[in-house]
This record gives sequence, structure tokens and C-alpha cells, in this order.
Amino acid sequence: MLLRVDYNSNPNIGILAAANDSVAIVPRDAPAEFVKAAREALEVEVVRTSICGTSLIGAMIAMNNHGAVVSDLATGEEVETLRSAGLSVAVVKERHNALGNLVLASDEGAVVFRGLRKATKRAVEEVMGCRVVEVASLGRFRTPGSIGVATQKGALLHPSLGEAELELVEEALGVRAEIGTVNMGVGFVKTGIVVNSRGALLGSATTGPEIMRIQEAFDLL
Repeated sequence: MLLRVDYNSNPNIGILAAANDSVAIVPRDAPAEFVKAAREALEVEVVRTSICGTSLIGAMIAMNNHGAVVSDLATGEEVETLRSAGLSVAVVKERHNALGNLVLASDEGAVVFRGLRKATKRAVEEVMGCRVVEVASLGRFRTPGSIGVATQKGALLHPSLGEAELELVEEALGVRAEIGTVNMGVGFVKTGIVVNSRGALLGSATTGPEIMRIQEAFDLL
């Protein structure tokens, strides 16, 4: 199921939440209607928490169906909440703490920012089960997790990427990669979508043509 939704009138829902096929992670103060939409669209349990003391869940956590990686700025309580939800969690000492913006991952592989520490890349390999491909940038962007979203069924990326970048992502992640936008033309697609293999939450400004492209990219028709 695909549902358009906002978060307290904010359509940038992908910054605030993350999901896999088992659980959706949302901020502690997430509105009841947002939680309800996540349960319905994604068909998962919903867990409320903060990560690194912030509500910017989607920006702070790299996650797939195997596990998750967070910065050591995350508190013990936050990490325990994630583990209690059934996630295998690696906590890494990393000066680049917004790992959700720096790691683009499927269940098979990940494209990561080259500037991450070796221990962080190793955690992505071991805890998330990913073959890691390092990049200085994708196109002109240094933060691969901010310009794309992936599931085990597909990936959607910034429309300015060329064929070579899409092929790199496809080879790394083992899924088909498409280009698209959210929220009426925003190319940073991570900002406006929370998706798993069953469905998606879309920012409330996402248009009909954008929804059709998202359905095709993630095989949600």
C-alpha cells in the first residue's frame, strides 16, 4: 500500500522515520495518524525512539532487513530500544554521524561515502550483510543515502544521475535502479519516502506521476 502523509504538516517524512520489512522506527512524539499510516502502508510494527538525541531517525540510521548501524552518539537506551525491536545494531565511533545520509543499502550491498571510517564500513558489511562499494560521490553528490532509497525489490535515485551511476548502484545493491522525485520535484528522494517491500509512506506533496514512478521502481503496483 502507498499512502501520502505528512508529519505535523512536514512532507519530509524520510528524514524523520526509517523502516525495513519488520519494523518502522519513528520519533518519540510522532503523531498518532503518522504511526497509523506507517502500520497500514508498511505492514510492520512501529517503534518510537530518538537516535543520537534527535528525532531525525531517517538521517541517523543506516538500516536494512539484516541490521542497522548508528553512531556512538546514540544513547544506551536508544540502542536497547532498537535491539528490543528485533534489530541487530552496530554502534560505531564515527565523526560523520548522520549514517542514514551516507549509506545507501539494499539487503545485498551498499554504496557508502568514502570518508567513513574503516570500522564503520566493516559494520555495514558484518551487521547489515552488505558488500560495500565506496564512492567519493554519486554524480555531484557526496551523500549517497540522501539522494536514494533502496529495498530488496528496487532503488530510486536523484534524477540528475547518469547511466553510469545507475549501473554502479545496480551492481552494488543487486536491484534495479530508477530515477525519480518526491514532493513535487524534489530530487533528494530520501527526504520524502519511507519504503519497504510491502508499501511506502510518501510525503503529502508527492504527485500522481511521482507515485507511478515510485510504484514501478519498488514493484509496488
